[in-house]
Amino acid sequence: MIVRPFNRFIRVISEKCMDRIRNIARNRQRRRLINKTPTIISNNCVGGIIYHDLGLPFNSPTINLYFEHDEFIKYVTYLEEYTKTELFEDTETEDNFPVGVLRNEYGEVRLYFMHFSSFEEAKEKWVERTKRIDFTNIFIIMDGVLHYTKEDLEQFDDIRYTNKVILTNGVESSCKASYPLYFYDETYFDGKLLTFRSKFSTKRYLDEFDYVAFLNAGGSNENEKVILRSKK
Repeated sequence: MIVRPFNRFIRVISEKCMDRIRNIARNRQRRRLINKTPTIISNNCVGGIIYHDLGLPFNSPTINLYFEHDEFIKYVTYLEEYTKTELFEDTETEDNFPVGVLRNEYGEVRLYFMHFSSFEEAKEKWVERTKRIDFTNIFIIMDGVLHYTKEDLEQFDDIRYTNKVILTNGVESSCKASYPLYFYDETYFDGKLLTFRSKFSTKRYLDEFDYVAFLNAGGSNENEKVILRSKK
């Protein structure tokens, strides 16, 4: 009867200690950051986690949601056009969370708002954050998972924004914007990218990619050099 409360106490203390240690690591990253107002467009929660860890305002609508990979490429290819497109609810979805649809001459794009309780709430945040997009400070990050095709990579390379990266599984690719993350293996599971490497680690799997260097180099000719250095 005494052991369980004691174990719970030790667990709580350990978690609080790790929170403090991780905050120290986050503050170190924040001190490195020069670009304080990026618009990070991502196909899942990657952007939101980066904003959170760096203590930045959400200057992007792609927070707490995900896209299918091919529709995300379509969205960022015609980003300005889709930001002017009204968001409607998909009332026929079988998902247990709100799903929105952007529909214009370039096709339909579905937004899966898995962290929202209602479509009204999701749409309000989407509209509010869309207005914050800075088209002079755009960064596109796509978590490629294992579902991308050669055609996807080619289309991603053709996106007109300079500061873009697709996180891939380390297989050699001709895609100039690809960046290999070697944890994409047989142990992969959805969301692994954003988890910590262990209970006592300050690093997420995402930290294989130096996103602070990526954001700092944005808009300059040094962007590709920084990405290449961070691969070594």
